[in-house]
Amino acid sequence: MANWYKNLYVGETAKGRERKIRHQVNRGRFLPGLYLITYAANEKDQLDIIESRYLVQKRVRNTLPEIIGVAFGYQEALEIVREIAEEAFENTGDCDFRHFLQSNTPRQSSGASNL
Repeated sequence: MANWYKNLYVGETAKGRERKIRHQVNRGRFLPGLYLITYAANEKDQLDIIESRYLVQKRVRNTLPEIIGVAFGYQEALEIVREIAEEAFENTGDCDFRHFLQSNTPRQSSGASNL
């Protein structure tokens, strides 16, 4: 079962489908066009954007970092990353996404929804 960020970022196209998306991802199902935003798998980067097709591989599913956001389409996933960057900068003065997301800083109302 995937580990989900408590204030999940959800792209416009994915809004209203969060419960189904969670269920399908937790089962390792491929949802065409679905991208997951996760913490980076390495220390050098901050976030990764992963296409859901890779979740059919058990090894990928078992090592998947915490899921920060979901989006349909790569452009929408980039928009969520941009939103996280803006929120991090506005709240902390820098773009350390990991620190910002883990600090439980209250989110401002924005294009992404909470689940």
